Formats: sequence, structure tokens, C-alpha cells
Amino acid sequence: MTGAETRAWLEQEIAIFPERAPGEELYAYLIKRTASLVESDRCSLVKALAEWLKLRSEPRTMLAVEIAKTHHLAELRNDIEELLDDVRKGRAFKSFYQKPISDALNEL
Repeated sequence: MTGAETRAWLEQEIAIFPERAPGEELYAYLIKRTASLVESDRCSLVKALAEWLKLRSEPRTMLAVEIAKTHHLAELRNDIEELLDDVRKGRAFKSFYQKPISDALNEL
């Protein structure tokens, strides 16, 4: 798959996930669904998540952070560091996002 195809697949996974379900369940669901891609198509997953990191929107950006952390996608370290810098400077998200982003960087 290409990065765009993987991004489309991820978007489809979000679309079919029940809206009434808590956000934590969406995170767990996507982490589980992306596990096989880490081995089979890591490059396209990294490209797709890099795009989500650039969006600076919920839930996609923070999902990308959590997926990168869980699957140890160190290729996204620079993108996540830029996100953290934007949060610290007030350009993206509220300040309470600093901790989960910093935690993710510590685990990469």
C-alpha cells in the first residue's frame, strides 16, 4: 500500500467505529488494527501517520502519537517533536497534551 492508501484505510476504520464508543476504545481498536502493518507495510503506515501528525486535529493527530508510541515507530520522532514544540508554543492543542506527547517520545 502507499501512504495515501493506508491513510484512506485508517479513515475508513475510524468511520466504521461506533461513534458512541469512548475514545479510549477507538485508540485500542486502531492500535490493534495497525499491529500487522508494522511488520508488513511499516513504510506506508509511517507515511500515513506523519500526515495525521501534521493535521494538528483530534482524534487523528493524537491517535498517530499513540500508535507510534505503542508500535515503537521511531521514524516519527522528529514529527512528534515538532508537534510537542507547537503545543508548548500554543500553536496546537491545549497544554495538557504535552505530557502524553512527551511520554510517547520517551518510549520511542
